[in-house]
Amino acid sequence: MLLIIPLFANPYEGFNNDKDNGEENDVVKYDIISALYLVMLGYNANYYYRWGIMDNICIVLLYILTLIISIFAAYLSYNCNWKVIDNNIFVKLLFALIAFMLGPLYLIWFFFVNYLGNLC
Repeated sequence: MLLIIPLFANPYEGFNNDKDNGEENDVVKYDIISALYLVMLGYNANYYYRWGIMDNICIVLLYILTLIISIFAAYLSYNCNWKVIDNNIFVKLLFALIAFMLGPLYLIWFFFVNYLGNLC
């Protein structure tokens, strides 16, 4: 799960540390969700993009979607009763935390190993 960063403030605006021998660098760095959003729209994420209110709303919705996916992955991991490992609460919480951090990757693994393999 990615941390939610304020979307209306650009953290790279006030810093001019990316200068090479007096020349300014035109490359702008966005967080991963914003960069994926720009790529989905067909823009190059390495250059400045003028954000509109609808763009910000779409970014917030993408953050909410990633949060929901991560919570669902943690829920599935916590409710899984493995036949191999005893139902220890600490092991279940550890795997739920790992599933929360990995999100979609855990859901793919859960489908192939747990659902098709009948391990839960």
